[in-house]
Amino acid sequence: MESIMAKRSCGASWIRLGFVRASIFWVLLAVLIPVAEGKQLDTLPKVTASCGEQVTLTCNASASLLKDVNVVKFNWQFKNTTLCQYESKDVNSDKIRCKSTNTTSGGLTLSMTILNIIPKDEGVYLCKLHTTGAAANGQSHVKVEDCVGSSDDSMDNNTARCSFDRVFPAGVVHWYQGDANLTKTSKTENIPAAEDFFKVVSEIPAKEASQSLNCSLWMPSTNIYVASRLVTSSGSISHLQWICMMVGIFMRSLIM
Repeated sequence: MESIMAKRSCGASWIRLGFVRASIFWVLLAVLIPVAEGKQLDTLPKVTASCGEQVTLTCNASASLLKDVNVVKFNWQFKNTTLCQYESKDVNSDKIRCKSTNTTSGGLTLSMTILNIIPKDEGVYLCKLHTTGAAANGQSHVKVEDCVGSSDDSMDNNTARCSFDRVFPAGVVHWYQGDANLTKTSKTENIPAAEDFFKVVSEIPAKEASQSLNCSLWMPSTNIYVASRLVTSSGSISHLQWICMMVGIFMRSLIM
């Protein structure tokens, strides 16, 4: 009986010891994780650009992060690919310009310029710093909007059509004949194209096409017109107009 009680006592001691060790482990883990992961780099949270523009993302590591440590890695990443990294020599490519500078306060800035922005460049860019003492991170969300390339139109006895290439994001075509809004009788399709663009194609029945028509590309994401075409029966008079020439149509659209 005494032997059994001794074994139970011994087993209980080991259980208590294991519980104490586990408790210490989780307490230390709870303390260390915020220390290791709570440090943030200074970045622009959100950047918006139109197609063809260039965007510069900056990532600032403060002097306190770099005090008494060595930089192991400092880079910009996008979709698990390193685009720009801190080195003794700046790195450039046809798409990316990379530059690192020391700040007057003792910090470090890693700047990355993305050239000729297109829809494929939209997304979250991560900046990561690893030193011999800790790690820190930051991010910037790049948004691409109001993109449109070439356009075309045609009219025959049955249908009037217009199309807009290299559009991003997806757009809506509004049709007008004089002051009359004919959009409800039209059909518009956003067709996926290369590099994440869309081709927007719209048509309207011939019974609505007896006179010249105006088809305008509307961007729901920003609530503006970005392009317009005048569709005539001859098909010879057509032109591309930007939002600065579309104030009248823009005002009518507000009461649709």
